[in-house]
Amino acid sequence: MLQFSHSTATSPRPGTIRFKGRVGAQMDRFLNRRLRSEEGRLAYQEAEDAFRNKLDDASGVHGIWQGEFWGKWIIGAVRTAEYYGDDELREFIRRGVHRLLVLQEPSGYLGTYRDPMNVFAADPARTEPVLGWPCNWNWNIWCRKYTLWGLLEAWRLLGDPEILAGAERLAAHLIHSLREHHIRLGSTGTFAGIPSGSILKPMVLLYRTTGNGEFLDFAKEIAADWKRPDNLAPNLIANALSGRPVHEWYPEPKEWAKVYEMLSCFDGLIELYRETGDRELLAAAEAFHTLLHRGEYNLLFSVGFNDIFRHAGAQLNAISEPCDVLHWMRLCYELFVETGKKRYLDDFELAFLNPFLAAACREGSWGARGVRSHGRHLIVFEQAEMRRNHCCVNNMPRGFLNAVQAAVTLHGGAVSINLYVESEGRFPLPGGGELSFTLTGDYAGRGEVLLTLELSGAADVPLCLRIPGWATSAEIESSGVRREVSGEWIEEKIPAGRSEIRLRFGRKLEIRRHLPPAETDEWYEIRWSEPAMKGMFRTEPGSTLVYGPLLLARSKFIGNTEAEMFGPALEPGFDCRLRRIASKEAHCVFEADFGSFTTRVCDYASAGNAILDDVHFFSVYF
Repeated sequence: MLQFSHSTATSPRPGTIRFKGRVGAQMDRFLNRRLRSEEGRLAYQEAEDAFRNKLDDASGVHGIWQGEFWGKWIIGAVRTAEYYGDDELREFIRRGVHRLLVLQEPSGYLGTYRDPMNVFAADPARTEPVLGWPCNWNWNIWCRKYTLWGLLEAWRLLGDPEILAGAERLAAHLIHSLREHHIRLGSTGTFAGIPSGSILKPMVLLYRTTGNGEFLDFAKEIAADWKRPDNLAPNLIANALSGRPVHEWYPEPKEWAKVYEMLSCFDGLIELYRETGDRELLAAAEAFHTLLHRGEYNLLFSVGFNDIFRHAGAQLNAISEPCDVLHWMRLCYELFVETGKKRYLDDFELAFLNPFLAAACREGSWGARGVRSHGRHLIVFEQAEMRRNHCCVNNMPRGFLNAVQAAVTLHGGAVSINLYVESEGRFPLPGGGELSFTLTGDYAGRGEVLLTLELSGAADVPLCLRIPGWATSAEIESSGVRREVSGEWIEEKIPAGRSEIRLRFGRKLEIRRHLPPAETDEWYEIRWSEPAMKGMFRTEPGSTLVYGPLLLARSKFIGNTEAEMFGPALEPGFDCRLRRIASKEAHCVFEADFGSFTTRVCDYASAGNAILDDVHFFSVYF
């Protein structure tokens, strides 16, 4: 078997692999509109202007998060410029970053809060008379986390020492100001300091880039504060290793158990593990993944309930924030890189092909704020007083590009094909030689893959092909020989010259039964609903259908009526047969025969990923 380790596991250089087919086209539309067009330039300018206007603490009683959008836009743009080899976008990034650095104060502070030391959660008693509700927001350090990360990504792309110097000054100012005022990082911000703590990752990246031990020491301090004997929140390492369900770590999880930010913290722990070799950090990240599977894995193949860890796995209804989806994907990818365990890739695939693609609107202009199990997705067009930027929408380019990164990895002299999204690539091999490939076929619909390889300058390079966890059987045809295989991986050798490999993965329709939770709480309905969804929160049992890697749904988009989608649940024990039918409207459409009636179903990602209108009502329930 191939041996995976961080010392040998890498991804081919950015830009050497491209997604094609329907997923590739959706990705192209999204990246082009959000980052490479005039529309994208206007979004960038709005994000940059936030550093001039400094509105995040303008009210004096609470803080918002305009400061996060610049860094998110830049991170996505850098990786998009690499993906396409886009010199025009590269130059736009260079000019934009230097304009931003002009705004950096002599102290090193660079942010969107007028008061750099306004880092504590607001008193709800002061905010309620102003806002009408007891808001305790403060996102000051969270915003600086994304500014720091954006600067580091820009430096990686451009190699400009002035950019790196700006990042160092920003990080040093934060560290020194916290120490000068004797402020514990975990006491800042909101949600028990978890958003502030997520600055761990860019701090480690900054240390890796500069070798300045001050940044590594600060990162170690963050981790040390997450394994306190007094269990002061959030205590992420100690709690993850405890084995207790996440929603039981502390009372009132809605006040602290923020999904997106907590996942970001564990992403940082893995980066810190890479620098220190402290196995406890990796063990905590693996344990956290296990806990999420046990209690927070929702029926959409994401985690949490509308961005809160509150026992989402027990809920009949589901809604998942796209930021949660892509950071769940990121956690899975990083754990795969460090451990070589295939199950993390299985989780990555299900999240990408279902809730993530469902969240990215097909025309590329926007994305969902929350993907739902039924009704229609939650889309918000204004956030933090911004009109062209949105937390989830700005993160989505990174989600697409994370999938490209995960699709193929190099392990010493071996090549691993991890995802079967239609794609093509050409890249040098660590041991010498060059490999080009095309991957085609109907993987999602029929479990069929055609892999065409061209190897030059080498011979008999080890090839590892993932057998997906959902597969009931696996068959490979290579050099005219067809054979059945089993296990987690198929191991082959790539000969010199041109070769072809065909893969066929068997599947069966999985019918999953979902029951209402033993205890109900109106909080879930409030978090799930909006006026347009009034009366649609489910309380009756139902079933969902999963076929291979696809969650299936009915949708007006493929001709289903609301009576079909939202009628009475089928009786337990029903059977269903699927027949693939051609469609231009969705990736995969099937005729579903239940014996007493037939109906159309399609892949969940295609059921409702469009800008809102009544046509796109859908349901995953039967």
